Amino acid sequence: MDDITARSWDIADILARQLNLNLDVVIRLINMVEKDQCTIPFIARYRKEQTNGMDPDSLRNFTNLLNELRLVQKKCSTMIKTLQKQGNLDKKTQLSLQSAQTTDELDHAFAPFKEKKSSLANRARELGLDEAANSVLSKPNEVDLRKWVVKRTEGRSTLSEVETGVKYIIADLISKEKATMDKIREVFQPYRMQLESKLSASKKKEMEKKNSETKKAGTTDLKHDFKKGQDEDITKYQSYHDFICKLPSLKSYQVLAINRGEAHKHLTVKVTISKEIESKFLTWSKSHWTSNVHKQDILNLLKYCVEDSYNRLIKPFVLRKARSDLTKKAREEAVDVFSRNLKKLLLTPPLRGKIVLGVDPGFKNGCKCAVISSTGNEVLETDVIYLGSKNAKQKIQRLYGKHKFSVIAIGNGTACRESESFFSQFITKNRGSDLVYCIVNENGASIYSVTTEAQKELPDLDPNLRSAVSIARRLQDPLVELVKIEPKHIGVGMYQHDIPDTLLKTALGCVIEDCVTFVGVDLNIANESLLGRIAGLKKTQVKKIIEYRNKHGHFINRKQLLEISGLGEKTFQQCAGFIRISHKYLVDSEKIENNNNNNNDEKPEVETTEKGRKRKQKPSTAVKMKKARVDWKMNPLDQTWIHPESYELAEKFITNLNLDVKELGKPEFINNVKHAIYEIGVKKLADKLSAGVPTLQLIADGLSQDAGFRDIRSQMRRPLFRRGITSMQDLRCGTKVSGRITNVTDFGVFVDVGVGQDGLIHMSEVGGRWEEVKQCLGPNDTVEVLVKSVDSQRKRVSLRLIHANLSKTTFV
Repeated sequence: MDDITARSWDIADILARQLNLNLDVVIRLINMVEKDQCTIPFIARYRKEQTNGMDPDSLRNFTNLLNELRLVQKKCSTMIKTLQKQGNLDKKTQLSLQSAQTTDELDHAFAPFKEKKSSLANRARELGLDEAANSVLSKPNEVDLRKWVVKRTEGRSTLSEVETGVKYIIADLISKEKATMDKIREVFQPYRMQLESKLSASKKKEMEKKNSETKKAGTTDLKHDFKKGQDEDITKYQSYHDFICKLPSLKSYQVLAINRGEAHKHLTVKVTISKEIESKFLTWSKSHWTSNVHKQDILNLLKYCVEDSYNRLIKPFVLRKARSDLTKKAREEAVDVFSRNLKKLLLTPPLRGKIVLGVDPGFKNGCKCAVISSTGNEVLETDVIYLGSKNAKQKIQRLYGKHKFSVIAIGNGTACRESESFFSQFITKNRGSDLVYCIVNENGASIYSVTTEAQKELPDLDPNLRSAVSIARRLQDPLVELVKIEPKHIGVGMYQHDIPDTLLKTALGCVIEDCVTFVGVDLNIANESLLGRIAGLKKTQVKKIIEYRNKHGHFINRKQLLEISGLGEKTFQQCAGFIRISHKYLVDSEKIENNNNNNNDEKPEVETTEKGRKRKQKPSTAVKMKKARVDWKMNPLDQTWIHPESYELAEKFITNLNLDVKELGKPEFINNVKHAIYEIGVKKLADKLSAGVPTLQLIADGLSQDAGFRDIRSQMRRPLFRRGITSMQDLRCGTKVSGRITNVTDFGVFVDVGVGQDGLIHMSEVGGRWEEVKQCLGPNDTVEVLVKSVDSQRKRVSLRLIHANLSKTTFV
């Protein structure tokens, strides 16, 4: 390894240490990610033996840190090459760059050498005082700085000027030296620092001026009304007007709120370091740089350099890094909140086989209504009703009488409360029916309604009515509908406007990928949006899959994907386990095709044109499909999440249990598999078949699925359906009610208890289990709560958690 790429740290060692992982696991992971280009979902599900069972979140954390360290390595090499070309590279600088483990540390070490960068140390170097500084450090007891005095040369004409220049260079070298950087990491730990925020001087004057004006006007109302165009209220940051907190104790929402307050010039913020820690670092630095110095003038010079380096260079760097780390961590936690909420939303169980009335509530433009078929593929009828009009009830009654919808999906936007009341009365009027309603998150529906995809799907519908269709379909299959919308528009989480768009888009895109691969996708019915979220597939490949399906008919076997141009073995390996081919769907489709084309075989091979000439007839699509089916046979294992690379092992397992793969999905087959696992144990069976325990367990679970294409979301918690509502006035302290979670933040859980205003379960009201609650609960989960307090005027409801299912979804 040459001097440019040689490093003072090993990337695998750092990953193992920082993430508390086995070094062998780290090395295998690096190879899978970088050499084999495996996707996270593929590694998480099909390479458990090699990762010791790491979940997707842990794997993404690993790859993010790996990418950061690779970026540091790449940037370091570029910087060293740049310095070589400039002739500014020495061993100390090279070692400082190579010891840096973050881009911040790299930038700090490289700062003096940036082009067009004017610094005190650089100006001293331009005067030719580098040699003098190096002499002071290498021969402190022999050096005589008068040697570098040059008469009538600005900056070097006197001994004092030479000493000043040398001090700047040495202070700079001290701040960049490897030993110094190592000591900085050791000493300046977050728990030794605190953050302070205060009301900014400008806002303080503004508030005092407003208070003075209100007193003159003879009123006691001290609320501040800002000028037109300003949307921030000074009381919004009141909690941070005189705020002090140790860095490790800061919550992510506090950091983001303080950052926003500072950006809007409401707050002044600073990080402080304890005097004890500063003294400790300075004592070490002076000892480190002056231990062998006996010459008094040089000793004094070096002590001054140490203090100057700390106050002018090191301390500002430490404080900047502390703020940067706080913000980075807060953003990551905010994104994590988004991710957990989005996962819950996407994994809400689909509503199968129900005709749904989707309602996009509104006052001025009325409530847009759309009746959707039980499959979700057909819009049966649309209409617009105005809640205050005389014919509103008649219109809904007519739609109900004609289509017999059984569920009403009401968007949670403007006029939701009034629409809820209207349809509750309608349900009461139709007693004896099985009618229920459900409040559905409508965020992003209006954005979707004007997209190109919406225009393709619903070309004949007005965009306002498309949003009603989207709301209904979100209830029928949240995953299929919500993948069409940019994650940031779905509106779950907190402080989304303070998160960089690229960070949010990447993180939430990963969540959608996890959910799609977790549930699986039927290759023959999935749309382009859904296929595009499968790990390992690119947009161009998805389009080719759709084209292939349109041209050749339904897929019979997973391996047919290899016939598609541009989709090779590597892509097939990464995506194959996440697609399904439902045999039930294929059989039903085959029957329909046969009924529609039962005379195809009787048609002549030639046909007569209008002029009497004969020409060869082109084979129909049905005939092409039939010929294709001769070459490709159905494989029952294609209905499961078992990967094709494990089919041979799965068949051995089935044979070992004296079962027939053709019986896959039948109750007796499933019971025999479960019984064998229970009686013999996975470990013994794995040893017998020379297989890994996680792989065999995955196979056993796949063989235990119901017949056909079973949706794993069916075991998740269903959304809350209601028939009637209450008002806020009906709530009483001590009342126990059921509610549907609408959002989870870092400070509490918002719950819809059916009164038109979400209540808040504060993090202190969950029985000391906040971390568990935060990780496990999300939108559409149902909880039992106790009403603590009701403030009708301020529209606030405080709740206490009584009961919730805290089982966590595992993505495999």
